[in-house]
Amino acid sequence: MVKHDRTGRQHRQWLEEARKYQKRGNLEGMLSALLRLPPPLREELLPSGAALFRQAVREQHRRGSWGTLSTLAVRVDAEPGLVERGAAPEEAWATYWPLVWAAGRTRDWERARRLWQPLTDPARAHAPLLAEAMDGWLSSEGSPAPELIAPALERLPPVDSRLGIEPTSQHVSLPPPRSLEEVEGALLALYALEPFPVFASRAEEWARAAPAGVSRAVWELAGQLAARELWLRAEGGKGHDALSEPASLLARAVREGGAPEALSAPTLQALRVVAAGLARTVVSRIEDAEPLCTLAQAAAIQPSARSWVVQAVSGLRFKGAALPRALGLYQELLARIANAPLWARAFLAWCEQNPEALNAPGWLQEGLGRLVATEASSLLSWLGGAVPSERMGLIECVAATCAPDLVASWVDVCWEGANEELRRELSEAVRILLDRSRMKQGGRDLERLLRGVQTMEDVERMLLGVEGALEQVYSSMKLTGDGLRIWRRFAPRVLTYQVGFLEEAVRHASSDAEAWDAAVRYLEAHPGNTGHIEALRTMEVLGREALARRILERWLERRAANVQALAEAAVAAERMNTPCKYLHPVLEAFMRALSEQLPALHAPVVEQAQALAHEHGYRPRKRGASRKKKAASTPARRASRSKKEPERSPPKAVSPEEGEESS
Repeated sequence: MVKHDRTGRQHRQWLEEARKYQKRGNLEGMLSALLRLPPPLREELLPSGAALFRQAVREQHRRGSWGTLSTLAVRVDAEPGLVERGAAPEEAWATYWPLVWAAGRTRDWERARRLWQPLTDPARAHAPLLAEAMDGWLSSEGSPAPELIAPALERLPPVDSRLGIEPTSQHVSLPPPRSLEEVEGALLALYALEPFPVFASRAEEWARAAPAGVSRAVWELAGQLAARELWLRAEGGKGHDALSEPASLLARAVREGGAPEALSAPTLQALRVVAAGLARTVVSRIEDAEPLCTLAQAAAIQPSARSWVVQAVSGLRFKGAALPRALGLYQELLARIANAPLWARAFLAWCEQNPEALNAPGWLQEGLGRLVATEASSLLSWLGGAVPSERMGLIECVAATCAPDLVASWVDVCWEGANEELRRELSEAVRILLDRSRMKQGGRDLERLLRGVQTMEDVERMLLGVEGALEQVYSSMKLTGDGLRIWRRFAPRVLTYQVGFLEEAVRHASSDAEAWDAAVRYLEAHPGNTGHIEALRTMEVLGREALARRILERWLERRAANVQALAEAAVAAERMNTPCKYLHPVLEAFMRALSEQLPALHAPVVEQAQALAHEHGYRPRKRGASRKKKAASTPARRASRSKKEPERSPPKAVSPEEGEESS
């Protein structure tokens, strides 16, 4: 139930974010929130969001922003309604066309082929030669046979010489280096003569084909040139989209070249350049996350840079479209180093990405196990300094998705040094573990019922059995196995933090004396009206009525003759739907104390309690005259005297059981 409520809240938050960004015309913000919603919840925003999306595709195509268009192609692949919803066929085709080319330019051939599918039939009907050429280009992944594209090229109109003729560029074919002496000259010439994407592809081919020594030299120099390219692009004011290519080549050079020392400083400095270019510490765009994560993974290979990388990444928060890329980075970093802030950030990111998952992945659980064994103080330090919402989110997610024994060990090591507020929050993890134990037991009972189902009669019996089993489970609520061991382990520490723990203690108490001791501990921590009512109702629900009456007596005894305190107790009991057999004694004690009090101005709560007492049939009793004259000469005189108004005295409470005898 906790998991379901958290998922619903998350969906509502994403929907509100999508509405907000759509009103502002912020396409990227709207898409990041919209695409995280389940398909049924997207329907509200899709028609207007699709119009905004198609307009953005037209604008980016006009500008020639192929990097942005490739990102939009990824969005459409996830939600085709962004193109098709509310659009005429011709408008949808015009939107798909640049997206197909954008995916092809990034060599994302699988996505390009999927985006080409809606265009296949209209292209074959209106431009069969073009359709055949496109099919060949996509199926061959950018290297179509000449006979497939020649017919389409022949149909192009002749070039008008008045528009000018572009000179043919000469393609220089450089031979790959065969020795260490040839590496520098060959790579520098390649870097100078070819565009950077061609340089990166050719350098990688050379490195993979060369002998081991030459290959390492190629990777080292290619990485240095990639770092130079990244700095030049950043200095030129180009966005993060433009930094992905050199960052990717630099990271490949570090990994494939065996992490040479010569690339350690350039990689770390390139990472700093990328991190400094972020507008905020919250990264939601995949274009921002890609170069950052790529370089961080490469820099962390060097032990000397690892601590700085971990600190930098721990200070960032990833969300939206950047989450999958960030999780890959977290996993690789946590495999190299045990760090509590990094692990906490990774777990929160995973929980945001997978709000309905039942089990955390092994690498996160293993990371927690290492921290519990070696870095318990840093875990406690992070919890103590975290934002309350993040801290509570982490506690709930860990308790709901990690192995029970691991969660118990985590709570154990953090409990000793925790303050009272943090202990109260950690007790929530224990409650979730107990609920998981009950759900597991309920699942076993249901599985046992399902084994014998063969006919409709069996189904009817099964449904009756399920209902009975659920009633039995929720009436007894006995813990078994792991759940019982966890309860015994934490019961003395968590008893006073939630009434649910008091219920657990009373449920497992072997005698009334043991149950009473648990109630006294709880009441000492919660001496107010709410604590007494909770303890009283717990005893009532679990069949210990004698102890419920004993708690009632203790409650009233500590408020005896105090009209204000008894009024507050009565109002609280009514507000918490306390059964009448416990509410009425409180009202009676209040009215008795009120009748013995001298006339005075009453606080609003006293007047509220009086009205409540009247609703339940309690009202002040009129007394006779305090003194009667001894002389009464005649019955008429007595009758006339009896008609006089007697002297008023403090009223007494009349309970509903006494009827109307005082009227």
